[in-house]
Amino acid sequence: MFHGDKGKPSKFKTIRYNYDILIDNERMSLSKLGARLGFYSIEYAGKINEVETVYDTPNNLLTGVGIVIRKKHTPKRTYFSLVKINSIKNSRNSDRKEFLGECDPNDQPKDFPVQIADKINQIFNNLFTINLVDMIKHCSPYVINEVTGNLYKIHSGTGYEAELAFETMNVKNARTGKRERVRNFSIIFPMDPNYEHEREQILNAVDLYCNELVPLNRNKFEIAEIAVKTRVPKQMPEQEKKEKKGKKKKEE
Repeated sequence: MFHGDKGKPSKFKTIRYNYDILIDNERMSLSKLGARLGFYSIEYAGKINEVETVYDTPNNLLTGVGIVIRKKHTPKRTYFSLVKINSIKNSRNSDRKEFLGECDPNDQPKDFPVQIADKINQIFNNLFTINLVDMIKHCSPYVINEVTGNLYKIHSGTGYEAELAFETMNVKNARTGKRERVRNFSIIFPMDPNYEHEREQILNAVDLYCNELVPLNRNKFEIAEIAVKTRVPKQMPEQEKKEKKGKKKKEE
């Protein structure tokens, strides 16, 4: 069984916007935001130090249909969550995230197959006819993302609070051993409907005045997966091979 939820309870779900960093200068980016958001304050909130492990079957049957089983380990807690990747991407929509439960650092999805399968069926409205419990029992680590960096809080004059993160992602493909380092900036907003105006103000300030930060229509897992994905060499069609071979013979 999961241990429950010992984290800070939140009334509202959150949405994360990710950005590629073209010019890596935290002080410059924060200075620009501070200058443009006069009624907001930005303060340092501490170091980021966490490990995210995404699990999947050997053939990636879950992530292939938009299901991400993720275990996050921080200095304070370890927990599983489930992400449904939105198939329609734009910079103003979000993937659906569901908290599953706190666990021990060494726990695996196969330790909680029934609970995870029930949550997947709930999110997808019982769409799947396959045996999800058995599939989850065969999941193993796929992408491991060690994230470090700096966290900042941004406060509005109306009491709204969001988070800014400058992150270094040290990503490893657990099956091939391939590693990559990725820099990422993100904004994390609580989805309180009373503060839609404040969210738009912050997003517009980043879009208009921080040209060194480029919006990415991908979530954190997708950014990490692309970084360490093995590129398959493009195969030349058989007909093209024959034509090329015939041309070579004529030249000889």
